[in-house]
Amino acid sequence: MPEISVQKNCASLTDLVACDSFGEPVGDLPKQTDSGFWEQDNMVAGTWECEPGKMKLDLDLMEFCHLLQGHWILTSESGKVTEVKAGDSWIFPRGWKGEAEVVETVRKVYFIIS
Repeated sequence: MPEISVQKNCASLTDLVACDSFGEPVGDLPKQTDSGFWEQDNMVAGTWECEPGKMKLDLDLMEFCHLLQGHWILTSESGKVTEVKAGDSWIFPRGWKGEAEVVETVRKVYFIIS
């Protein structure tokens, strides 16, 4: 029988580890860390953190995000600008392309379907 998976106190986790880049860096690669806590088939959930910097994104997945801290500016390929700050939730739809600028270190909880 499946059981509930919990990652407690995501905003204050200290066990995040270096991970592959979420996107292609524009300039210096910002430091990125992750603490995944659940994975099944083509789905994964966890907490991710990224220091300031810019990345180009070309997503072949769908991702729900909830920002725990920081400030992010997401500019789609069509030019639509979306700013997210601590407390905001959003969806990266499959096929989203654009630039992600981390203005202030971000930490998000995510759920990805690839």
